[in-house]
This record gives sequence, C-alpha cells and structure tokens, in this order.
Amino acid sequence: MYTSAINYCVRKINKGNSKFLQELFEVYRELTESKIVLLDGELSPWTFQNIVVVALRLGRYSWTEDFITNYKRYIPEHYRENAVSYNLARLRFYQKEYENVIELLSEVEYEEISYNLGSKVLLMATYYEIDEVEPLYFLFESFRAYLNRHKDIPLQRRNNYKNLIKLTKKLMKVSSEDKDAIGKLKNEVSNTKGIANVEWLTEKIAELEK
Repeated sequence: MYTSAINYCVRKINKGNSKFLQELFEVYRELTESKIVLLDGELSPWTFQNIVVVALRLGRYSWTEDFITNYKRYIPEHYRENAVSYNLARLRFYQKEYENVIELLSEVEYEEISYNLGSKVLLMATYYEIDEVEPLYFLFESFRAYLNRHKDIPLQRRNNYKNLIKLTKKLMKVSSEDKDAIGKLKNEVSNTKGIANVEWLTEKIAELEK
C-alpha cells in the first residue's frame, strides 16, 4: 500500500505537480515513525537518501538532521559511513554551509557509482556557490572524463550529467547585466531534454535575472 502511494506521488511530482512533494513527505514520515520502513531491522541506504531529498526540498532542515541522527544506525554497516557523510553534505549544502560540504564529501568512498555521481554534482554546485573557479573547471574536465570512461552508466544518464557540465560552464560566463545572454541560457535549459540537477541550474539563472 505504501509503495503504491510513494510511486503515485513520484509520478505526480515528475509531471510537475509539486503539491505531492508534501504528500510524499507525509508518507515517508509515517513509514519512519512506525518503523515500517525497516526491512528485517535495516534501512536501505537508497530509501534513506530518498527521504532526505524529499525533506530537504521542503525545507525541513531540522527534521532532516534528526532523521539522519536517529536512523543512521539502521543502515547496513557496509553502506553506513558513505550514506551518512553524503546525506549530511546535502543537508549542509541546503544550509549554505559550503566548507562543511567539501569536508564531508572528502569522507565519501567512491566505489559506489551513485555516490560518485551525486558527490560530483554536489561539489560542482558548491564550487559555483563559493566562486571557486579553478577547482570548478578542473572538476568539469575530470567529471566528463569519468563519464566517458564508465560506459556501464546508461547513455541517457551520462548525457544528463554532460548537459549539466555544459550548461554550468555557460552559466559561469554569463553576467547578471547581460539580459540577452541570460535569456538565451534560460531558453537552452528549457529546450534541453535531460539535465541532472536542473532545479539548481534553473534557480541560479533566476538569480541572475533579478
């Protein structure tokens, strides 16, 4: 029943109906408080991450911190350290504690492709926020090389990350005073199918428009 409710909310959110984000949060909150979310006493690191993502998108930072603190012990030991470091880094990013983000991401082991990709995306956004230009351009190149090397990542997913790299590079070159360039970049983002972290990219363009 809960799985059906989660899938229904996710479909609605993916179609642009943002009010179902709150509905999804309420389902996850009920699952965690009742411990139904646990399977044989354990919490999947990916379910853990999904719950964090939803809570952060709703601005529930204190709730997220409490959730990470109280439920990390249920994550299987093999995944626990990475899951906690990575999801704490996401929380610190939302809280604009960017130096802590970089420190926490340095603790994540990159054997798992999902963490590797997510960490690179988060680090890219962090470098942009604190105007670390040289590390950001180095990351662009190393990230692109990683995507080209890992053919085991589905092609569409690789393209989504490559689109993010390309458009973030363009974002770096746009001045807030150049309204034409901002408009062109905004249109390109709108017309590009498949961009990783597109919400952040759209937000940064909106800030330039002000």
